Amino acid sequence: MKKFLLFGCIGCGALILIITIAAIVGAVWLFSGHEGGVQLPNSMEKYALNYIKDNKILDNSEELLAYYDVTVSLNGTEAAILTTKRIIYHKDGNNDSINLSDIEDIRHRKEALAGDVIEIFSTAGKTIKIEIAPLNQGQTFLNVLTNAWEKSKKKAT
Repeated sequence: MKKFLLFGCIGCGALILIITIAAIVGAVWLFSGHEGGVQLPNSMEKYALNYIKDNKILDNSEELLAYYDVTVSLNGTEAAILTTKRIIYHKDGNNDSINLSDIEDIRHRKEALAGDVIEIFSTAGKTIKIEIAPLNQGQTFLNVLTNAWEKSKKKAT
């Protein structure tokens, strides 16, 4: 019985040590890379600007207003991109977009695990859904999107 308790305590100690080391390595990896969250033109990460340029996501007549990289690795392969002309959801090399002038409605809700959920509805019936993880400045993306939409509506009248 004493041997069982001794080996049990050693096993628990080893498990705690492994978990602690994994947590430290994970924290170092997490905080040593690119900064996540919603980015505005004044705070864009270079990798994101390069990805947008290399993949020709924007046309020459539009400017970037807001950007959110959905990926955990922050590599740009899935991102929500707002420009002066449209909202773009880029995923796996494909762009799904709605012109700001074609937006009929924008709805927003907060979900406990998903964070900010923004649904953009076009006049043609198309919908784009953007999920911005908790603590990633989803409200900032929504504010910039709403402002850009309001400006596009004023231009149309």
